[in-house]
Amino acid sequence: MPEVSGNTLVMAIQAVDGEIQRLSGLPDEQMVPEDYLMLEAYLKSADELERAYSEALRHAINLPPYAQLVRGDARNGQS
Repeated sequence: MPEVSGNTLVMAIQAVDGEIQRLSGLPDEQMVPEDYLMLEAYLKSADELERAYSEALRHAINLPPYAQLVRGDARNGQS
């Protein structure tokens, strides 16, 4: 896997979380099939980024906890 800095991981996690929150916040009647596909893709990416961040935390002391980077778990309806 390519090496990325902790700062880049933080930015990617926050960007993906923002899109998850945006898509999850859309009313069902405004969602189109592509929105559901994008939401699933962002959720998968969020899982991968969380695993990568967990690994980065093992080697860095200056990174905040993952929970501070995300606004909530859209899969469970939390924000």
